[in-house]
Amino acid sequence: MTSPSAGGAAGSSAEPEASADAGPGAGSPDPQRAFAAMGEPTRYRILEVLAASPATVGGVAEAIGALQPQTTKHLQALEAAGLITIHRLGRRRVASLNRSSFAMLAAHLGGWAQTGLDDDALQTYEQAIVHAQADPGRDRSVSLRAAIPGPVDEVWRAWTDPQIAGRWWAPPHFEVRELAIAPEQGTPIRFTLGEPGGATYRSEGSVIESDPGRSLVFSLAPVDETGAPMFDAMHTVSFSGDDATTTVELRIEATGVKPNAVEAIAGLEPGWTQLLAALAALFTDGSAD
Repeated sequence: MTSPSAGGAAGSSAEPEASADAGPGAGSPDPQRAFAAMGEPTRYRILEVLAASPATVGGVAEAIGALQPQTTKHLQALEAAGLITIHRLGRRRVASLNRSSFAMLAAHLGGWAQTGLDDDALQTYEQAIVHAQADPGRDRSVSLRAAIPGPVDEVWRAWTDPQIAGRWWAPPHFEVRELAIAPEQGTPIRFTLGEPGGATYRSEGSVIESDPGRSLVFSLAPVDETGAPMFDAMHTVSFSGDDATTTVELRIEATGVKPNAVEAIAGLEPGWTQLLAALAALFTDGSAD
């Protein structure tokens, strides 16, 4: 913008100051401040005008149908937020978008737009609840397989050592508040998950069979407020592989499903899918040691 006649206020002898002390590019690129500034309807309209072309203060005022003093205040707010630049061309003031700020905001929002594993898990869980509600008392069976990047003996220990198991026996955003397990037949299993807000979810069971490094069979099911199991669930875990990779196969047979167990029974498959992914990550990042 070098011609004095450009920008929608041709022939005016001078433009009012849009900002008394801010120079070109002034303002913070902080996303929260930028979004707050552009959230005001008039300022958003100004940004639309400047997206098409830079304009003088008078040109912006004419385009949005506002008085120049009001327009100046809005331009000051947008400049302070780092969204526009006021070019001081002698006695004229020409506003233009700060394109680099919008590139930064686009990258910021682009990160939010990336689909995460939690998104898929929530969608799967929601659909599973809908299906479970259609036939709440039906017995269920779940079969899962996972390749774990570690030797069989270490993967076995990750299942049967409560100190290690506690690092992966929790879906994202939950925490293990109690986990008691041991690889001996008849040993009780106590398992409590917690999430922000104070809610807790308890499960209880026992080890049925234990063949170190080869298979582990145990019962484990959520319990209600009275301590009664919501259903019976038999878990059979088999281990095979070599010094580099262990194949874990998990089969769950759930029977005797009670009416209040819809959410719990629906969470078996998506929940254990997340847990096995967490087990694999434990070995990938080396925190299984």
